[in-house]
Amino acid sequence: MAFDEKFIDELKQKNNIVDVVGKYCVLKRRGSVNHWACCPLPGHSEKTPSFTVNEPGQFFKCFGCGKGGDVITFVMIMENLDYLGAVRLLAEWAGLALPDDDRDYKEIAKERTDRDRLLSLLKETALYYVRNLTKPQAKPFVEYLERRGFDRKTATAFGIGASLDRFELVDHLKAKGYTYEEMLKCGVCKKKERKDENGKDTSYIYDDQWGRLIVPIINNLGNVIAFGGRVLEAKPNFAKYKNTQETQLFVKNRTLYNINNLKKFKQIQGNLSEVIMVEGYMDTISLYQAGFKNVVASMGTSLTVEQARMVKRYADTVIVSYDGDGAGQSATIRGLEIFQKEGLNVKVVTLPSGLDPDDVIKKYGAESYQKLLDDAMPLVDFKIFNLKAKYNLKDTQSKRKYIAEAIKVIADVNLESEREDLLRKLGKDTDTTFESLQRDLNKLQGKEEAKPQVLEQTQATDGLKNAERFVLCAMLFNKAYSKTFNPYTVNFTDPVHIRICDVVEEYRESGKEIFPSTIAKLFSQEELVEYNAVLASGDNVFGLKSEERFFKDCLTKIKRESLASDLKELKIIFAQETDTEKRKEIVKMIADLTAKLSK
Repeated sequence: MAFDEKFIDELKQKNNIVDVVGKYCVLKRRGSVNHWACCPLPGHSEKTPSFTVNEPGQFFKCFGCGKGGDVITFVMIMENLDYLGAVRLLAEWAGLALPDDDRDYKEIAKERTDRDRLLSLLKETALYYVRNLTKPQAKPFVEYLERRGFDRKTATAFGIGASLDRFELVDHLKAKGYTYEEMLKCGVCKKKERKDENGKDTSYIYDDQWGRLIVPIINNLGNVIAFGGRVLEAKPNFAKYKNTQETQLFVKNRTLYNINNLKKFKQIQGNLSEVIMVEGYMDTISLYQAGFKNVVASMGTSLTVEQARMVKRYADTVIVSYDGDGAGQSATIRGLEIFQKEGLNVKVVTLPSGLDPDDVIKKYGAESYQKLLDDAMPLVDFKIFNLKAKYNLKDTQSKRKYIAEAIKVIADVNLESEREDLLRKLGKDTDTTFESLQRDLNKLQGKEEAKPQVLEQTQATDGLKNAERFVLCAMLFNKAYSKTFNPYTVNFTDPVHIRICDVVEEYRESGKEIFPSTIAKLFSQEELVEYNAVLASGDNVFGLKSEERFFKDCLTKIKRESLASDLKELKIIFAQETDTEKRKEIVKMIADLTAKLSK
């Protein structure tokens, strides 16, 4: 389906790319034309921002992974949509109706995309499985749902169904006009090779989920993209849980089960304080029926950056509630740092040994599970709790190993007050003095070696880095001349410098008094090396008559480099752009920046 240029222009005008990208990550304006962030695009994770959004030109570009484009391209990538799907979603956000199409059905059907065909096939498959539950031979499946405590309303809400036969689905879809190739492509069926009665090679297509209770997997746009199946009774060589294979529509580590209902729940609530994450479908359905609507499942996969970013669109806190067995706890720990690195406040529920969330709900009730949520541990506390369970603290050697491992965990904590609290708890558990634990922590962090590192790094830096350091140093020491400019009008190039700038501005905006020693507590030991270099940059300048002049010169150098960087950026984007109108806009911006740079 084609759209006229006027509609697409209006669509883009009503979907400012800064606002749209801001749904997926935190953008910060730096320089004269760009907003920056760590790249939110699937498959790319980074610590230093290389993803930029140009508001005047309405395009994005990541200099790390190389991807770029307009707001439609961005939504296509983030939501795994084709062009038509992205336009539909943006039109929905903007409150725009898609243009009427007066062509006949055959012409529209001819233009229907392969993606639309597959989504239609998956929806028809889901309906087929649901209808199966009404058949007499589905009685064991209905009884299973009753034993699990799932009522009809819940089964309907989640589209639960059953696969009763190996070949009936294939025949049904064929009768609906779908091809064997399409059945295989969307993962609902598989192909098996065999030899016929004459010994010739042949093959057949069959329902990959036959004999299982079926749970459709639905994305945040409400489309069925895959299926999960569960056997009613354990059988040899027959996996208890099984997903349909990954396809262009279904990528397991970029999917969260029940994200569609979470989206609806947030629309009703307005804001969510937290999202509960469990491992599987049945835990999710059980919690949802018990009143916990803010629940999703990672479907047993290791936690990923993409899943963390999906959760962050709905809440800033995630409570991970995996099974209480050892395997579940270990899997939890492996993925927790990923969620924390993506800016989520991570808490962990400790379930009774051998129980999963569904077991807790059935055995103890919703109130008891809520109590477990209320008592959920912060990430670092859970790590130490899990570590403690591995050691016998009554044995001296074992206790010493535990202390050494626990101190390594505490060393990664940024806040000094939090480190102190954890050390005191560790001392109480192990009958060890706080002072001795603090000395061990200091030795591990290598604080005695910080000054030589600062000196070595300072000598190796170039003029731009020294200029950035002095500007930030003047801000940290509240110099009057440093308060007359907006630091967000320049680009700081060092990640620590960017963070210092952000922290100082937050303090200024909230009216807090700035003390360099207080702000230092917000930085890790590695970051403190550069932070100390920033503080040291004023040693030979403060008190001189030319102090303010030197500050202005440093600021000029940073601005010049910032403009030159923006100019270089625009030239790269210009070289890659093929749209004539956009190239004209970029040329104007290049001319503007060139004029500013010449001044």
